[in-house]
Amino acid sequence: MEGIEKLYTVEDIAKMTGFTTRTIRNYLKDGSLEGTKIGGQWRFTMKNIEKLFNKGNVAKDLQQHQREQVLDFIDGVNTDMNGQMQICTIADYYCDTKKAAKEMSDKLMTIINNNSDVTKGGANYSYDYVDKESKARFILFGNPSFIIETLKLFKK
Repeated sequence: MEGIEKLYTVEDIAKMTGFTTRTIRNYLKDGSLEGTKIGGQWRFTMKNIEKLFNKGNVAKDLQQHQREQVLDFIDGVNTDMNGQMQICTIADYYCDTKKAAKEMSDKLMTIINNNSDVTKGGANYSYDYVDKESKARFILFGNPSFIIETLKLFKK
């Protein structure tokens, strides 16, 4: 079963980026994001997602959105947690390649998708790989359990 490539949904990409599902669907509509319809729902490979992230306008949108998310957190704008405690953490993960950053991103997505106890109340993250510094900057939002589990991954 190792040869089967993971497919992501519109919702998965929204969680990865912090964008709304409507924004992801707009990228689909304008051709910035390519995917395959399976059973009436869009599915995306990691290559589709990476291609989206590498487009100039989307990369700028993502960076701007990341800044806005952090500033909203600082300003107390909190729409996702329904009154629950939320933590925002910025982690620089030094790695030699974009592939290593993607692997860490996949681990985070697995935590979000497969562990409702850890992500209860909401959790999301975004990241950007900085070639010249050989690092991925992850911006993480979630309850304390999610942040603790995430930081354990970075420690390994």
